[in-house]
Amino acid sequence: MSELQVAPGGDLGEVAYLRAPAGPERFRRRAQRLAALAPGHAAGDYLAFLALVCEAQAAAAGATRLSPNGRDLPPGRPLDVAAPPPAEWRAALSSILASLEPAAMPGPAREALRQLAAAGAGPLDELAGRVLSGELGADELARAPLVGAALQVPYVLLAAGVGAMPVARAGDAGCPVCGFGPVAGLLLAGDRLRYLSCGLCASEWHLTRLQCAVCRQADQVAYLAVEGGDGVARAEACHRCHAYTKILDVEKAPRLEPAADDLATLSLDLLVAEQGFARTGRNLLLATAGGAS
Repeated sequence: MSELQVAPGGDLGEVAYLRAPAGPERFRRRAQRLAALAPGHAAGDYLAFLALVCEAQAAAAGATRLSPNGRDLPPGRPLDVAAPPPAEWRAALSSILASLEPAAMPGPAREALRQLAAAGAGPLDELAGRVLSGELGADELARAPLVGAALQVPYVLLAAGVGAMPVARAGDAGCPVCGFGPVAGLLLAGDRLRYLSCGLCASEWHLTRLQCAVCRQADQVAYLAVEGGDGVARAEACHRCHAYTKILDVEKAPRLEPAADDLATLSLDLLVAEQGFARTGRNLLLATAGGAS
C-alpha cells in the first residue's frame, strides 16, 4: 500500500504506507544493537541480558513453523491483538527458556525462568493476556519480558507474511496490522519520513510528521529531549491529549533498532513522565505494574 506524499521541496512520489518486518532477521538485528549499546550504559547489564533474549528469539523464530490456518489472514487488522495469540507462542517460549538456561543472570530472572518452565498452558495463556493488555501485578514483572519476547515471535513471523495484503489505514495510534501500540517512531534518513514501529509485530506504518500519533492534531505538539544527549531520541509530546511518542532519528544512528534504542533511552521517558505526559505505546521487553507503560 502506498500514498502520494508531497513535501514543500517537491514531490517525494509514492510512499509505502506499510513496511513489513524481516522475520528472524529482525530479532538478530535487535540483539546486535542491544549488545552494542550495553557497554558503558547505566543499564548495561540489563541491555546485555536482553541481547541474549533477542538472540534466543531469533533462534525460536527460525525454528517456528506456523500452522496452515495461521497463514490464512483476514483483511483489516489481520493479527488483531484482541484475539487469542497464535498457539505457537508457547513453543517459542519453551525455545527461549532453553536457550537462556546456560546464561548467567540475576536471581529474579533465574526464578522467572523456573516458574515459566513449570507453568501449564492455561496459566501461561492467562499471563500472556495480561502482558498484551499491560495489566500486570508486581509479582509478574520478572516473567513478563520473557513472555513478551515469546509472543513477538509468531506475531513478527505472521506480520512478515502480510506483504501486499490490503491492510486498512489505522485511524488510531494502534498498529494497522495487529492493533498494538508503537514502541517508537522512526525519522528516516534522507527523505525524513516518519514511520511508527509496532511493539508487538514490528510492522512499521507511515504517519505524516509534526502531528500527534494519538489525536492527529499538530497545534499543540512539542518536542522534548534530554539536555546534552546525542539527539537520537526525542519525545513528540501533545499538550492537547497529554500523550507522547518517542521519535528515533535514523540519520543520527543508522544502526538503531526501535525496541533496542527505546530501552537505551528510558531516561527520556522519565523526563517526559515528570511533565505529565503518558506514553503512547509499550516495549514488551520492559514491564511495569498496574497498567500500560
